Amino acid sequence: MSTISSTNSTSQTGSNSSSSTAVSNAVTKTLGKDDFLKLLTTELTNQDPLQPMDNKDFIAQMAQFSSLEQMNNVSKSVQDLNTSMTSYFQQGLLSQGAALIGKQVSGMDTDGKTVISGKVDSVKWLDGNPQLNLLQTDGSYKTLEMNQIINVSE
Repeated sequence: MSTISSTNSTSQTGSNSSSSTAVSNAVTKTLGKDDFLKLLTTELTNQDPLQPMDNKDFIAQMAQFSSLEQMNNVSKSVQDLNTSMTSYFQQGLLSQGAALIGKQVSGMDTDGKTVISGKVDSVKWLDGNPQLNLLQTDGSYKTLEMNQIINVSE
């Protein structure tokens, strides 16, 4: 089996920054499945006819490639699931906020000391949280986040 290796030929007197740049570039550049297949094809094309690639080595490389492909598929599926679950969670929070429209709500302001109370007039989505617009008895509006609610009544 042929081995593919990468060498960095820098002189002893050369600066360390050029070698660290080469290492960081190598780390950030990843090989994809197309690159793997090109390397495998090149390896098979250029193998020594007197010492051909062992079947075990070929099968091992194909198994590694298959495992890598499956891990990539699982990773994409988990990302898609995370996106879906986040969306469902946000819809659930917005629905809970909408269920409070017309109810009297009290909660602590962002300072944690002032109590805000009023009738929920509407709900809006802001900064990843549902915000309740409270109509107060003096006719003014205050905003309260769902996680700040301490009391709900009819």
